[in-house]
Amino acid sequence: MIQQRQPTLSSVRRDAWVEVDLAAIEKNLAIVTSFLTADNKVNSENLPNSSTKTKIMAVVKSDAYGHGSLPVAEMLVALGVDWLGVASVDEACQLRALESKPPILILGPAPSWAVKTAIEADLNMTVTSLTELKDISATATRMKRAAQVNIKVDTGMHRLGVLPGSLIEMLDVVKCDHNLKLVSIFSHLAMAADPDATAQQNSVFNECIRKARSYIKEPFITHMASSDAVKAFPDTHCDMVRVGIHLYGLEAKKDSDFLHPAMSVRARINHTQEIEAGESAGYNYTWTAKRPSRLASIPIGYADGVDRGLSNRMTCLLMGKTIPQVGIISMDQMLVDITDVPQAQEGDVITLIGSEQGQGAFVDGKTSSLPTLSLATWAGMLDTITYELACRLRVRLPRIYTRHRAAPFTTGDK
Repeated sequence: MIQQRQPTLSSVRRDAWVEVDLAAIEKNLAIVTSFLTADNKVNSENLPNSSTKTKIMAVVKSDAYGHGSLPVAEMLVALGVDWLGVASVDEACQLRALESKPPILILGPAPSWAVKTAIEADLNMTVTSLTELKDISATATRMKRAAQVNIKVDTGMHRLGVLPGSLIEMLDVVKCDHNLKLVSIFSHLAMAADPDATAQQNSVFNECIRKARSYIKEPFITHMASSDAVKAFPDTHCDMVRVGIHLYGLEAKKDSDFLHPAMSVRARINHTQEIEAGESAGYNYTWTAKRPSRLASIPIGYADGVDRGLSNRMTCLLMGKTIPQVGIISMDQMLVDITDVPQAQEGDVITLIGSEQGQGAFVDGKTSSLPTLSLATWAGMLDTITYELACRLRVRLPRIYTRHRAAPFTTGDK
C-alpha cells in the first residue's frame, strides 16, 4: 500500500473505496419526515393502535443502493424508521442480523421454495397473484405458523400486482384462512413526479382501499408514495411512505437542490508516467497527448462500477483542481491527466465522486468553494439514472462510514 499525504480517510484493504456519510443520510431522513402530513389520508381510524402518524419505510434494497445495507439500516431504525424494504428473501435475511427486529417487506414475490424461510424469519411477503397467496397459505399450514402477507395492487404500472377487480377474491382467501395475516395493501407509482399519472393511480388505489375496508374488518396499513411523491403529492402518503433514493441524497437525473448526497468515491495514485506530445495511452489509443503530459494510474475501473462509457469524458478532483480522465477505462485501472498538478505523486488521493472537503491542506480551508462531482453528471453522460450507477458501485469497493466526528468504521471489501 502506498503512503498518502492528504489528511483523508482511506481503506485499509484497497487503494480505491467508497465513503458513506451517515450524517448526510440522517439529514435526508429529517427532510423526508418534514414532508409528511400530520394525518393519514385513507381511513386512519382503522389503523392499528389508532395512530395517525404516517409511517416511513426505508428502502434498503441492493445493499442500500450501494451504500451498505446493514450500517445504513441500523442507523435508520435507531432514528425511528418504522419499516425496511428489500427486494428479495436473501436481502431480508441479511438484515435479520440487526439487533433491532423491525418489520421487513420483501417488495417482490418470493419464490415458492423461499416461502418457508421467509415465514421462519418473520418477514412480510408481497403477494401479486392468487397462485402465490395459495402457495403461501399451504406452506404456512404445513408449518403451523402464520404468514404475513401484503397484497400489491396494480393501479396502472402493469409490472407486478393484482388487478383491482381481483382484490376482493384475494381478500376472501385471507379472510377464511387463519394462517394468513393481512398486514398491508399497497401499490407502486409509475411516474411519481407526474401529477396526472399519479392522480390517476391514486384514484384507483383509494377506491380499492375503500372496498377492502368495507370487506375486511381487521386493521391493515396502506402505502404507495415513493421518494418523489412524498415531496410532491401529500395525498399519496396514506398510512406509510416508501423512501429510497432520497435517503441517499440523490434524484434520478439531476443534482438535488434540497438533499445531501451521502456517497463519495476515491482512489489513490499508484503509478505516474510522463509522456511526450503525440503519444497515446490506454487500450486502443483513444487518447493522444497534445502536450508533454504526466499521467497517473488509479486502481479503479469498470469492474468496480465505473462505466466504460465514461472513458475520456469524466473528470476527477485532485488538490483543489479538476483534472480529466483519459484513455479507455480498464477493468481495474484508469488514467488521469495530472499535468496541471505538478506536486502530485504516488499515494495522493483522487476524488471521482464527491468533493475534497476535509483535504484542506491543499485548498486553504475554503470548503464552500470546493467543486463537487456528482453521480447525476455521470447519469447524464450515460443516459441513465443515478439509481443504477449507485448500485453498480457496490460491487467490490470497500465502504468507509463517517458520521459527524465519530471514528470511521469499515465493512471491508464487497
